[in-house]
Amino acid sequence: MEALDCYLKAHILYDSPAAWYFLNAAGFLIEHKWQSKRALELLNQAQSLLAKEQARDAANDNRSAQQQEDAESEAAYDRQDFEGKMLRAARLAGQPEEAQALRASIERPPPKAKDRLSDYWLNRARLAGLDNRKADGLTYYQLALYTRVTLPSPARGRLVDSLTDEARVLWKDIGGTETAWAIWSKPPAAGPEVLAQGRWETPKLQLPAFELADLSGKTWKLTNLEGKSILINLWATWCGPCNAELPHLQKLYNQMKDRPDFQILTFNVDEDLGAVEPFLKQKGYTFPVLPAYSFARGILDVNGIPQNWVVDPMGVWRWTQIGFLEGQHWADDMIKRLESVKKSE
Repeated sequence: MEALDCYLKAHILYDSPAAWYFLNAAGFLIEHKWQSKRALELLNQAQSLLAKEQARDAANDNRSAQQQEDAESEAAYDRQDFEGKMLRAARLAGQPEEAQALRASIERPPPKAKDRLSDYWLNRARLAGLDNRKADGLTYYQLALYTRVTLPSPARGRLVDSLTDEARVLWKDIGGTETAWAIWSKPPAAGPEVLAQGRWETPKLQLPAFELADLSGKTWKLTNLEGKSILINLWATWCGPCNAELPHLQKLYNQMKDRPDFQILTFNVDEDLGAVEPFLKQKGYTFPVLPAYSFARGILDVNGIPQNWVVDPMGVWRWTQIGFLEGQHWADDMIKRLESVKKSE
């Protein structure tokens, strides 16, 4: 708290008045659940300064159309951030009336920008909580969970997910069970997203010891492939980037199929399995195709295709390529990746 006082004093003495400093200090108190009434005071100071800053920006007629659009987007973000902090501070201080002046702004129609939707519904949930409208609050929390575009990430050694934490508090308050929470909090299943751009990632899961039959009836087991570097491609007949990638995969399969130290498989995620075999015949593809919709969607919760999984000779899932990385060196790059896990790089 002494450090916070020094921070604010330094700002007042040496900088021009700015809302950001007061918002930052209030956010620090809110996160630690300290001195919530002081947090409200700081937010009220910030609100006055924020209104002046935004009025000054709005009067600037020297901006291009893009600069004007960026400024409006930033103002919308600042408003959402301020409203969220005020709602949280009012709840912590037990002074719901402090947030009532923001009701019209919070309950305005949802924003068009997808990256603003989750915070919009989150603030609607917080306001409903202050009004003791618990059913409404849970509905809005669920929408906030479903619409967020950025997943929570670790900070200081632990996963920080304040949205889920807030929703769970209300869920438990009305007597909800953990079993029902797992269902309620998970977005409804949808078809895999089509991913156009490729990027490599380190898998966060272990690859289950699958046992799947291909379209010819041959059974493939992960345990029987030990000693080989494995490439598994995930695709569907209706996926545009998959259709662009599969010719490269077929060329790679033709090049590698006789090598004893490599294996190429594909997991097809079409729900309509009847469309797969005619598609393969039309295209002339001969690589192994394992119907894997339930495995990929149900067990591994795959939500985007195409993907390429690189598995080392010990059966450890080492790399995932998300989307199709177009280029003339696609096959060479894939071979290098397979060679690297063979050498345990």
